[in-house]
Amino acid sequence: MKAVRVRKENAEEVRRLAERIGAKDRRRLIKTDGEYVEIPILDGFEQNFRGFEIVDQEIPVENPRRKFLELVSEKVPASVRNFLPTSYKIIGDIAIVKLREEVEEYAKEIANSIMASNPRIKSVWRDLGREGMIRRPKLELLAGNGSETIHVENGCMFKLDVTKVMFSLGNQHERQRISEKTEGEVVVDMFAGIGYFTIPAAKRAEKIYAIELNPEAYGYLLENIRLNKLRNVLPVLGDSMFVTPEGVADRVIMGHIFCQDFLETAIRAIDRRGFVHYHESTPIKVLERPVLRVQRVCRKLGRECKIVEFRKVKNYAPGVAHVVVDALVYKNGCPENPEP
Repeated sequence: MKAVRVRKENAEEVRRLAERIGAKDRRRLIKTDGEYVEIPILDGFEQNFRGFEIVDQEIPVENPRRKFLELVSEKVPASVRNFLPTSYKIIGDIAIVKLREEVEEYAKEIANSIMASNPRIKSVWRDLGREGMIRRPKLELLAGNGSETIHVENGCMFKLDVTKVMFSLGNQHERQRISEKTEGEVVVDMFAGIGYFTIPAAKRAEKIYAIELNPEAYGYLLENIRLNKLRNVLPVLGDSMFVTPEGVADRVIMGHIFCQDFLETAIRAIDRRGFVHYHESTPIKVLERPVLRVQRVCRKLGRECKIVEFRKVKNYAPGVAHVVVDALVYKNGCPENPEP
């Protein structure tokens, strides 16, 4: 069984290529081996990866999601099989699945099949959406027990209760991308949560102000600082609109997708020169809206602004994208260096 072996820094690029051309073997999981990653591909696609090492996997890692589909298909009528979930999220040792109403009555069978296909799963919860500004999860227990877990990502540990705070797996690449830019910097994370951006960024930063409004998320933020043995994080419980320090930061992270009202506060936090990473959920029809907002607020505050990058993080909803603006913000007289 073939796989493309690449260094970690090239893995995302190769994975996307394999997905785009239909070469990725979904029956197997991606394997990590030290500084290298093995991305499973289907036989016959080797020529599409010239320049990369192709290996034969003697001990492949079976994708439990594929096994789950085989198990659950045996437990439900043929008439509803097209409505079964084709995937689910795994956070630590907890699975979270979305169900369509056509298969609601088979929720227990679906949950039990997930647990049977993946022995490390201790509980399965149904995702019913999010509530409020702090986006508290709405979940229903379907099988097993326990809602607290420790999720490991890029060498960082995140302890959380999935019923109390959210964890977006789709933002993993973005968290890693930002963390690689913080070497020796003073960073302000305005919506720290349990430490999604703070924990990986603190591995390189000089100091991080981690601000969180939700007391439950803040409690896990403190635990995760201890778990990861970090001494350069200054946690702050409060509303970032009022407690964000001014004129201290080389970089400000705005990881909440509904935070446009906080842009002035974020820009005031920048020292003479620094970067703002502004996230927003925006309809495709008005895709430039986040950029225009950043530019408008900079003009209002008398700051210069250079948009270094504007990229989609992931799809948020039909016709709506989660995007991030990387903006260099500086005062007149400061040297302009566009590297984010």
